[in-house]
Parts: sequence; C-alpha cells; structure tokens
Amino acid sequence: MGKYSLFLSLFLCSSSSLAVDAHQEFKKIRQQKTELFQEQQRLMEEATQLEKTLHDLSVVNEEKKAHLARCREEIAKKLPLLARLARSNPLAILADPTASQNALRGIVLVRSFTTSLKQQMQHIQAQLHETSALSKDLEGKAEAYTKLIQGIEFQQAQLSATTDQKIENVKKDVLNRLADEDDVNTLLEESRATLSKKERAAAVATAEKNLPFRRLEFPVVGKIVNDKSLQKKFNPNAQGIIFKTKKNADVLAPSKGTVVFKGPFRSQGDILILDHGEKVYTILMGMHKIDAKEGKNVYAGEKLGMMAGYGAEAPMLYLELRQKGKAIDPKPYFSE
Repeated sequence: MGKYSLFLSLFLCSSSSLAVDAHQEFKKIRQQKTELFQEQQRLMEEATQLEKTLHDLSVVNEEKKAHLARCREEIAKKLPLLARLARSNPLAILADPTASQNALRGIVLVRSFTTSLKQQMQHIQAQLHETSALSKDLEGKAEAYTKLIQGIEFQQAQLSATTDQKIENVKKDVLNRLADEDDVNTLLEESRATLSKKERAAAVATAEKNLPFRRLEFPVVGKIVNDKSLQKKFNPNAQGIIFKTKKNADVLAPSKGTVVFKGPFRSQGDILILDHGEKVYTILMGMHKIDAKEGKNVYAGEKLGMMAGYGAEAPMLYLELRQKGKAIDPKPYFSE
C-alpha cells in the first residue's frame, strides 16, 4: 500500500475527471485483491481439511497393513503342522487297531483347523481388497491435496502481480496527462471518498502516529490468532500479532522498506527487520528460510522468505511493529 501514497503525490496536479478514473481503477484493484485473498483463504481451509483426511487415512491404512502382517505370521506358524498332518492317511489310521487316540484326535483337529484357516484366508483376502482400495483413495486424495497447494501458490502469485501491473498502467496514464491537470482539492476529496471505513480508521491512526504507510499487507496467507503462550514465546512484552499459515508458505513484505537485519537474535532464532523510514520498523519471527538480503529495498508484497514445511502443527509467523523503539499495535493497519 506504500505505492498508493507515491501515486497520490503524483495525482496532486490532476483534474477531477482524471481523479475519478484513477480512483475507480484503484477501487477495482482493491476489489480484485480482496477476492483473490478470500479465494486463498478458502483454498487454505480446504487444504487443511484434506490434509487431516490424508493423515486419518494413512493411520487406518497402516493399521490394516499391520493386522495383515500379524495374520500372515500366525498362518505361517500353522502351515508346518498342517503339512505333517497331511502326510498321514486318515483311512489307514482308522483301520489300524493300534492307532492311538491322539492320532484320531489329530484327524478331527485337522478338519476343524482347515475350516478355520479357510475363514482366515477369506478374511485376509477381503482385507487386502479393502487396503488396496484405501491406498488408491489415499493416492487420489494426495493428488488433490497437491493440486490445492499449487492452486494456493498460483493465487498468491496472482495476488502479488495484480496490484503491480495495474498500478503501472495507471501510473503511465497519469504521467501522460499530468502536465495539463492541476485540480488538487477534487482529487483529495475523491481519495477520501474511495477509502473504506477500515482504511479511514487506518489513515487516522497513521496520521496520529506519523507512520510512512496507510495500511499493511498480510505477510502470509492465513489468519491472525490469539495465543498467549505463543505471544510469550516470541515477545511477552510487545504488542505483536501471530499469523497461522500453511507449511512452505511464502512470507511477503507487509509494506515497502529496507532489510536492515536478518539472522539469529537471542533465543528467537532467525528474525528479519524492515526499516520503513520515520524510525518505523517491522520485525518478523518464525520464518524457516529468509531469502531477502540485508540492504535490499523491497516493495509491499515482495517475497522475503518461506515458512517451514515440516512439523505436526501449522507454522506460526510473528509480526511486531515498532516506532522510535516502542512497540505499537499493528492490527488497525491490516484490512482483509
């Protein structure tokens, strides 16, 4: 959103008609970004449910495989006994007056055991069919999950590209007509009129605190969570917020700025600090990989790094906003 401020300064000499056209275009951009963000959220929720289903199916599949292995072991132990009994001629044993009672009992047991063994084999065969079907279902679900993740990545790339491309188009149009236009007041009124209620609140907060941006972009696709234990882990004395996101999620710059620090910090692991100017800084903790280099100027929505792709729990990203060394609440500057 820092780019909007840049272009607003360019608009200060434009006419009413130009202002209306430009702001209509910006409204379309915001609407498209909102729709893309909502689609990302929907895909993420669907992927989370599918991931749970995959886990449950995997557990069931492993249990069935273990059960089949135990059945095979039991049958393998009984096969030598069957082989020995099979070598005996039942008719000869019955006709032999010297045959022992144990031999006769063995014949009866063979018949009973054979029936039981057939039933076990039928049960195992049914289990094999069920396991095979479960494995195919598991493969199908895994493929669907992969496609969902790819869909989320595509939506994220589209979300990042939408604003940049359209703003460049508006910028070119503005610059081409800027020399002949000078209606400042109309533009400012149109600018205020296009702001949503939440954006106006953010604008007021920005003006009060003299921040270099009107609002912040979500650094990851996910949602803000309230977790006191996690807050204590990251920074118990600050007003930072925690985002719950997906494994391997891209971490994006919440606003334009300069990377002034990246690396390990005390017991917090690797952190990244962005300098937005006016002694305003954003601190990000919880990333698995940081790609941005120190000294690099980044724009809002530019990739900074990536969350972890492992672990049983969803990865968490901590964001803290500081001005002149003091933590300030970043929530008013995020609008979905």
